Amino acid sequence: MTPAIATLWNTAYPTMRTLAGTRITHYRRQLQDRAWDIDPTQPNADLLAAHTPTEKQLRRSLKDIENLRRTLHQLDNGTHRPCTRSPGSFSTLAAYSAVRCLLATTSLNTHGLAPVYELAAALADAAEERHRELMARTA
Repeated sequence: MTPAIATLWNTAYPTMRTLAGTRITHYRRQLQDRAWDIDPTQPNADLLAAHTPTEKQLRRSLKDIENLRRTLHQLDNGTHRPCTRSPGSFSTLAAYSAVRCLLATTSLNTHGLAPVYELAAALADAAEERHRELMARTA
């Protein structure tokens, strides 16, 4: 891991962990409240039902974000499987994938995402450089 990416990671990781934790709490609350059960006597019940995730969708989203939080933690500790095989104990490609997945679960309005976007940009550059290196080897 380059020093620039390490610094960006250390700055962005607390924000990413907080975002994942908040999303997990939100999904668990929706499951606990049975958000998909909409009273049919409600005036706009059909519209609400059309835009409310089902129980299956909520459970899948919860599982995905829990896995993402675990992956981010493993990347931070250097225990993520791709990290244990690379000499620097950090996989920029795995980190880039995890950060992109996290950003996909947020909205542009989410407060405090600037460090995460900076990290994503640095990881994108590193991934592109790695891709170029691999292409040069095969050419």
